[in-house]
Amino acid sequence: MIVPTFFLCVSCAMATAAQTDGDTKKGAEGWDGTVELSASSATGNTETTVLGARFEAKRIYGRYTNELKAGVNYAEATTEDDDGNEIDAVTQNNWFAEYKLNAQINDRTFLYLRTRAEHDEFSGFDSRYFLGGGVGHALFDSETRSWSVLAGPGVQYTVLEDPAEVTADFEGEVTELALYAGSDFSWLIRENVTVEHDLDVTWTNENTTTATVASIKTQLSETLSSRLSYQFKHETDPPEDRESTDTLLSASVAYGF
Repeated sequence: MIVPTFFLCVSCAMATAAQTDGDTKKGAEGWDGTVELSASSATGNTETTVLGARFEAKRIYGRYTNELKAGVNYAEATTEDDDGNEIDAVTQNNWFAEYKLNAQINDRTFLYLRTRAEHDEFSGFDSRYFLGGGVGHALFDSETRSWSVLAGPGVQYTVLEDPAEVTADFEGEVTELALYAGSDFSWLIRENVTVEHDLDVTWTNENTTTATVASIKTQLSETLSSRLSYQFKHETDPPEDRESTDTLLSASVAYGF
């Protein structure tokens, strides 16, 4: 597809520009991030397997900050019919990948470029790609608390799943102007325990997507931590026969580097 390929090329170009323009000898702090894994299994009348993974990384080049995020969730349920035959059904299958480049204007304010790709087998939105930019500001930033907000325009390209009955006016691919707003909050409430909250809102003429993740992170050692998180995602106008809200409660173990 032309548009997704374009987004990927822009992301690579932004990362290259940051590495070229940034002073890698001054203030280069190296990559800092985490890899999280979660898994659960239930047996009985219904056997359920849930797997999840998430990756986050950040690196600073002078006044430029590169941020990478990616995640995947998969769930499968096995039941038996009246004849005793096993029936396997995938109940969740989604992934996302995101890159953001920040350029500091002063100690608190920055410009940003952001690109994101996501796929969700059961949302009705088969895949979505976003590219945009704008301005952000750190409301406060200390050793124990940080909170930054950002907003700006962008373009969103959406591939819709075919409905049960395809009508003549159905458009499977849509490109729209969009507005994006985000919030990133972190608070060290006590030693080794941190409360985090991320909020993303993407508005288009046809639909508004609100996604939020609230979590409690406990540092177990220098490199290992545990996280309990609750994810909430809401679509104001989902495709026909689709629920408007999805939630996910998960517990995970993370390795920091």
